[in-house]
Amino acid sequence: MENIICKKLNFSYPNSESPVLNDVSFSVDEGELCLVIGKSGAGKSTLLKLMKKEIAPVGDISGTVQINGRVGYVAQNTEENIVTDRVRSELSFGLTNMGFGRDEIELSVSEIASYFNLSQKLDAEISTLSGGEKQILNLAGVMIMKPDILVLDEPTCQLDPVSAQRFLTVIKRLHRDFGTTVVISEHLTGELFPYADSILIIDNGQVLAKLAPLQAVEFLRQSNSSVLGFVPAFMRLFDGVDTVAGCRKILKAKGLNSLSSIPDETACDMRIKNISFAYEKNQDVLKRLSLDIYKGRVNVILGANSSGKSTLLKVASGVLKAHHGKIKSDRRVAMLCQNPFDLFTKDKCADEVTFGKITEFLQIDDIKEQHPYDISGGQAQRLALAKVLEIGADIILLDEPTKALDSELKEKLAQILKELCTLGKTVVIATHDIDFAGEYGDYISFLSNGEIVTTKPRREFFSSLSFYTTCVSKITNGLADGYAGEIDLRDGGVL
Repeated sequence: MENIICKKLNFSYPNSESPVLNDVSFSVDEGELCLVIGKSGAGKSTLLKLMKKEIAPVGDISGTVQINGRVGYVAQNTEENIVTDRVRSELSFGLTNMGFGRDEIELSVSEIASYFNLSQKLDAEISTLSGGEKQILNLAGVMIMKPDILVLDEPTCQLDPVSAQRFLTVIKRLHRDFGTTVVISEHLTGELFPYADSILIIDNGQVLAKLAPLQAVEFLRQSNSSVLGFVPAFMRLFDGVDTVAGCRKILKAKGLNSLSSIPDETACDMRIKNISFAYEKNQDVLKRLSLDIYKGRVNVILGANSSGKSTLLKVASGVLKAHHGKIKSDRRVAMLCQNPFDLFTKDKCADEVTFGKITEFLQIDDIKEQHPYDISGGQAQRLALAKVLEIGADIILLDEPTKALDSELKEKLAQILKELCTLGKTVVIATHDIDFAGEYGDYISFLSNGEIVTTKPRREFFSSLSFYTTCVSKITNGLADGYAGEIDLRDGGVL
């Protein structure tokens, strides 16, 4: 039985110059796990929303989307699905609205809380949960309604790598335990790509192919598609290899020489000294934190959800004021916040920023006449970045700038940041995107529990870690030091 059947589906947003989806046809069988991949703005989010009529976007539509079964939907934004203030009431909300009895609701809530490891959090306020816990709660709130089809749109894009991996492990367990049909768009494909039953490849609003994982990799290689960047590194580096162990075996046979960073005498552009900050009295989020920001370099801050990364950037930018410590810098600072939609106040993207060289480079000229809230998450991220770059600040603070960006746009972003550095600008990034940091960062700092644990050059930083590290670092761990990204494999003569 087919749970989802799309036939010649076309969709355009109001005032859009071109369709978001163009003649899309495919089907998803009952019990199938389908991973949807494609570049930012390819139409993935629109397609997934059209699978659940309650949240389907407004626009011109033709063709058909046939859904055989009840659909549960989990969005990118961890806050988007939450409607109450406590865990227990959030889980019971849907069943209460459907008129279930109290005893039946309590049993269902207890059962689902146990399955999703939320039993100890049932009476907690949702505001006290971490980002990963909130997204698990969203998933539990959907699954308590017993959907036949689970649709997820970039569910881990706001989670740190450890929380993201835990979330995706739960998705695989749901699929395995109950045979739930799963359709998921996800940027961290390492956990799901080898496991998926099918890979749906979308580009420019069209379905290029729907294939088994290894067949999808070969298709993307042969077509020289930029979508190949969505394939996890351990499946992309060598033909026919689909595990980290397989890559290690090949690299061990090749032999690797250790790499190290070139000595760098760059000056300090901003000195953060003994900073403490609290949202509530006697509950410091930043704890006598000290950090040197290096001039003309890409400075990256890594850390788990709730470690204080966003707070640190807000203090550094002057948005928040620390109650202890000092920040020394005589240069102008600008910041891109984590939610790009917070920056938008106009009815057209053209009124948000001057369209020209920057927007052309960021590939967003086609959204000029659209409303900012009708564009994809990746397009919103690029539009917000254009606004920040237009200010012309000397020190640019970016909170999760790669969120919802595809691999091609991440590379373009890195080019922009490196060009800014050559012009004497300084870049500071707070991110969960470890692989981006491993490819393009200059200095990496690890923030934990409100304190900077260490700051090191990129190669030395990732070589010192075993778990919270890049895919390439995991592949080369114990074989040689200094391999943080694919750029290092090329420098080492492996690729």
